[in-house]
Amino acid sequence: MKSDDSSIIQFLELSNSQFVVPVYQRTYSWTKINCIQLLQDIIKASDSSNKTHFMGSIVYITDENYSVTRIKKLTIIDGQQRLTTISLLLMAMANYIKAHPDEYDTTAAQLIKNYLVIDKRQNNRSEDFIPKLSLTKHDKDFYDRLIKNYPLKDLDHNIYNNYQFFCNEIKNKELDIDNLFNGIAKLWIVSISIIRSQDNPQLIFESLNSTGVKLQQSDLIRNFLLMDLKDDFQTEIYNSFWFKMEDSLQNNLSNFIRDYLTVKISKFPSKSAEYNEFKKYFSKKFERNELSIESLVKDMYKYSILYERIIKCTEKNSDINEYFISFSKLNVTVIYPFVLELYYDYTNEKLSEKYFIRILCLLESCIIRRVICTLPPNSISKIIVSLLKDIDKDSYLESAEKILLSKKGPQRFPRNEEFKDSFLYKDMYSLKNCKFILERLVNYGNREILNIESFSIEHIMPQSNNLSQKWINALGQNWEQIHTKYLHTIGNLTLTRYNGEMGKKFFTEKRDMQNGFKDSICKLNTDLVKLDTWNEHEILSRANRLYDEANLIWPIPNVELIDESYNMILDFDDDWKNIKPKSFVFMGEKHNTKDMTNLYVQVITEIYHLSPDSFYNTVTSPELISKNYISKDPESIRGTHTLSNTEYYINTNLSNESKKNYLYDLIKGVGLSEDDLTIYLKESPILSQN
Repeated sequence: MKSDDSSIIQFLELSNSQFVVPVYQRTYSWTKINCIQLLQDIIKASDSSNKTHFMGSIVYITDENYSVTRIKKLTIIDGQQRLTTISLLLMAMANYIKAHPDEYDTTAAQLIKNYLVIDKRQNNRSEDFIPKLSLTKHDKDFYDRLIKNYPLKDLDHNIYNNYQFFCNEIKNKELDIDNLFNGIAKLWIVSISIIRSQDNPQLIFESLNSTGVKLQQSDLIRNFLLMDLKDDFQTEIYNSFWFKMEDSLQNNLSNFIRDYLTVKISKFPSKSAEYNEFKKYFSKKFERNELSIESLVKDMYKYSILYERIIKCTEKNSDINEYFISFSKLNVTVIYPFVLELYYDYTNEKLSEKYFIRILCLLESCIIRRVICTLPPNSISKIIVSLLKDIDKDSYLESAEKILLSKKGPQRFPRNEEFKDSFLYKDMYSLKNCKFILERLVNYGNREILNIESFSIEHIMPQSNNLSQKWINALGQNWEQIHTKYLHTIGNLTLTRYNGEMGKKFFTEKRDMQNGFKDSICKLNTDLVKLDTWNEHEILSRANRLYDEANLIWPIPNVELIDESYNMILDFDDDWKNIKPKSFVFMGEKHNTKDMTNLYVQVITEIYHLSPDSFYNTVTSPELISKNYISKDPESIRGTHTLSNTEYYINTNLSNESKKNYLYDLIKGVGLSEDDLTIYLKESPILSQN
């Protein structure tokens, strides 16, 4: 590796050199804000009293041997955003000079021939120009046409937007071209040359802290996979697979890679740790050679095709696609890793269509029941991790049912009694998924699906507290309590296109008015036509009828007993009282255990061995040391256990809940995730569908 100080102008002026942005790099992404800042720096540097302005490093890969008669290609791995933006400014300056000849010492030919193109034939014809900067597939054609002054196909491009910004700034503010050039000449860089056969481009790339737009995790992963491979192979893999993923998924690419990784490692990586988790996965499963990397990228590409169908709801099988649409409306993207794995096995004929649909139904049932019973949505990620870890693909459906029904506490699959009570009396109107629930009730069992986009939610008994005498008489002596209790419940809600016209009208008026309930094509209004009044009895009767339908739409599996050999998982959301663990998996390694105290000591010891420095920093932090979980003084705590030949003693005289809390704090403190620890119980409960 070799580094040199130079101006950006001197770097661009390197003779017979082309700066190639490799296929694995992200597209040009600097915005107007970045351009404003750069232009301000240049104008400030142009002042004669200022010497230079440092603008970061430019890192490139080169080969040891190259022919002096051929163009020397320098592969840019850091600095492409700055190089591209400076080139766009130089281009704007050159074109302004063309319109204002003889006004400046700087010439258009000087800017173009020295810094923007290689004129191999020295004939000054644009068709023979080779741009000194060769961009990625997304940007190359547009940039080349712009620099050669060819007609542009589509002006909706970031490169054109920034080019036009510079053109307008030069024209509108009458910027002096000579001063601008002098300012650019004072932009100083450190150019770092990496020799492919001698250096590790990936490690160097990771250590850089350049200014500009921060790389996304997907950018880092793409670079990690493709950076140090031969150019031809890079191009082949990128064009055949990665570009297609970028093109089809676009802004969803990062989400896909995270969900793909979740499928493979059976835990959700945090967004900031996604890159590191991917590298760990790669090192465990693959070797750093062309065959292995091609196999991985191909696999990602196969999954990406299915992922696109999931998020865009384009599966040809309408029964399957109906659930993709439902998940999209419910905005439960956290379930996508498991849906993706199901879909992959379905397309590879490892899962039948019948069972695939039934598991999708099971997922929707679990989600809706949890929503209606007000269970915490953040627990769903832990449910999905359990499904990914413990699904038995030889008995797919039964295994999924058992895993879901084994959950307790915040992760539970609500049984019918709990579901019914919430369904009848809950404030359903306030749920963000209220309209979805009503839509499913409307269209369940119908061959012709009613599009309810133009419908709004109508309160049969009006929301207003200022009810008419007719309404007061109908509701009876306790009308205020009835109004408060049932106003927003499912029994009092329906769908109509004429919400505004109905207003505070009495029930029979809403029923009989033009476009009222009697004229409605919405199934939810069918039973209203037969009624002459609306009161507590009718609200509850209708709610019970709707519950019967809801129980068919979102059923609970009919699993009476889970085999005791089945692995039930204990989570940090669960109650740990009277729990008997059988084994645990920490960082992918399985350990048997005899009781909770033994597990507690083992996990703490494993965390210590994983990173002693992080362990010491965490246990001696003010937050934990005051809780007396661990100490150097055995006399200060009861029930002690020596920590693996250290001077620390573990306090084991704690309740299971206290042990849970300490393990959670310790795991988080050393930078791990609670998903890195999975605890299996000795016994599983008897489960009933009620």
